Amino acid sequence: MSIDRFNECRAVLFDYGGTLDSDGERWPDRFYALYEEAGLNYPREEIKRAFYYAEDCCYADPEVTDLDLRALMGAHVRLQFEALGLNDGRKERALADKFCATSERFMLRAARLLKRAQHRYRLGVVSNFYGNLATLLKEAGLMEFLDVVVDSNRVGAQKPDPEIFRFALAELELLAHQVIFVGDSYERDMIPSRRLGMKTIWLAGHNPNTAGTAEVDARISSLSELEGLIL
Repeated sequence: MSIDRFNECRAVLFDYGGTLDSDGERWPDRFYALYEEAGLNYPREEIKRAFYYAEDCCYADPEVTDLDLRALMGAHVRLQFEALGLNDGRKERALADKFCATSERFMLRAARLLKRAQHRYRLGVVSNFYGNLATLLKEAGLMEFLDVVVDSNRVGAQKPDPEIFRFALAELELLAHQVIFVGDSYERDMIPSRRLGMKTIWLAGHNPNTAGTAEVDARISSLSELEGLIL
């Protein structure tokens, strides 16, 4: 049964990375675990540095806008290895493949959820991404359920800038209080969307940190819990 606070809502917007493709696990943390599993025991800060080097390169490269998930992550991991001074093609491919396999599994679950939710809500995705978000969503079978897709590299605004959220509201032609935002980042997703007046559901994963819980409308540890809240 839906919680009363969401009864007036007519749309649900989701973050992508960490929300649709995992249960609140951020990409840098996923990669850190994969490096450990591969026996590549770099300090967390070094992996974080390599990850954000790859991020910056992908944001700046116009050719990335045409890549699907596996091509994107192949390029991303290659750039990470470059930043770390690593030259091991086998491990590079294995890291990218494992990352993609996890994302693909979670996206299948997300597709089932969106298929059910579309009968009650208009749906969308708002994400800081490289320009190829729509390509990844189409590949995963999600585009058919979505009314709006806002990719930061396409619109020129990144979360937590409120403009990226306003763009989605304008596309939906709805007021902020009529929209629920679901995301894994308290700082980039919850704070700005709440300040605009949206309802907020924080996919906090299994992180025991409770900071900010009182400032959101609901907190969940898995996207599968969303159905019991809003459907």
